[in-house]
Amino acid sequence: MNCKYCQSENIIKFGTHNEVQRYYCKDCKRKFVEGSLPRMRTPSKVVASAVGMYYGGMSLDAIQRQVQQDTGKHYSEVAIYKWITRFTKQAIAKTKDFKPEVGDVWIADETGIDVHTRRRDIWFWDIIDAKTRYLLASHISISRTTEDAQELIKQAIVRAGKVPKVIITDKLRSYIDGIKYTSDQIEHIQSKPFVTENSTNKIERFHGTFKDRIKVVRAFKNMTTARLLTDGWLIHYNFFKEHEALNNTPPVHAMGLNIPIRDWNDIVSPQKQIVVTKQVAPESTGSFFRPLTIEQTKRQQLRLKVRQSVQRHAVKKRLKRQQIKQRQVERQQRKIQPSLSIVRLKGMR
Repeated sequence: MNCKYCQSENIIKFGTHNEVQRYYCKDCKRKFVEGSLPRMRTPSKVVASAVGMYYGGMSLDAIQRQVQQDTGKHYSEVAIYKWITRFTKQAIAKTKDFKPEVGDVWIADETGIDVHTRRRDIWFWDIIDAKTRYLLASHISISRTTEDAQELIKQAIVRAGKVPKVIITDKLRSYIDGIKYTSDQIEHIQSKPFVTENSTNKIERFHGTFKDRIKVVRAFKNMTTARLLTDGWLIHYNFFKEHEALNNTPPVHAMGLNIPIRDWNDIVSPQKQIVVTKQVAPESTGSFFRPLTIEQTKRQQLRLKVRQSVQRHAVKKRLKRQQIKQRQVERQQRKIQPSLSIVRLKGMR
């Protein structure tokens, strides 16, 4: 056993606390418990189990009850949520350089999700590999523009280290220019309803799985939280979640790669300092993206001006409605006040 702070082997037993053996490091002069994390008293297996349950679809309240049942100890929902955000960030950092082995046909789509700080839905964009079901990239935006489609495709190309031959999408117009402006090497196929060939059914099924997870959340707290937890879901889906169409294996293991992580224990455990990397043949990502022509740049600028004008008009209409409501409230208050004064005078008589 090594010290969980300095990894030194110069440790001794240091009594027990609640029947749990404690240890003391002679080098860094710190006490710790086997299996726990630095600056945390909770065993790493309990933390990993809670994170896995969260991305598996359980609410914080249900996780709290389950952990209390398993350990006999009470942990607040705030503490559990802090575990989730902390180790989601670690998982993102450990897997950011991973290069998957994917096919040449990708499927892209978008769906709406709720955020408390916004009056309307925000859009969750995602793109998966049709062969391995690997979720290549996700993007969150407040609009469905060509620029949003471009951002999604660029992220996927950088992650995969290659340009696909085909991208299948629905009829959303943003994909037409988004794919054309990103690379001229990609064939764009728009799927038709009620067909099996060149269909977006696979990514629609993924959206069903994703919605099953977030329905217990009801709405994300803000855009930052939405981005963090959707990125965590991306890791959970690619590395840990079993897929029936892939013989009950996660998309990463279906590629035949020897990945050193199997579940959230490998992310959380202090003894396992794992960074998932897979080197591929060096390829210039700059050649993937075709620079825009002057005409295309002008079209994008024109669309941006139109969109900004529409947004300003919507803000003015919203402010006008608020002013009208405020005036109506003031009129009602003025009507009520004279009647109250008459009642008081009658009472004085």
